[in-house]
Amino acid sequence: MSHSIESYILAVITSDRQAVGGGAPIFYAGSRQEVQQLAFTLEKIIDGVAHELRPDTLIIVKHS
Repeated sequence: MSHSIESYILAVITSDRQAVGGGAPIFYAGSRQEVQQLAFTLEKIIDGVAHELRPDTLIIVKHS
C-alpha cells in the first residue's frame, strides 16, 4: 500500500505574530481585513484554497 500527501500548506496569513510558526511562508497583516485581502490575492496567484483557522489567521492549501 502506498501513501502520498494529497494536500499541503502553501502560505500562512495572520495579524498575530505570536500565533504562527513553521516551514510555510508567513505573511503578516496589520488587520483582519488585510488578512482577508492578502489571502484572496495569494489564493489566486498560487492556485490554492484559503481556509480560516481563526478570524486573524488563514492558510492557503494546495489540494491535489
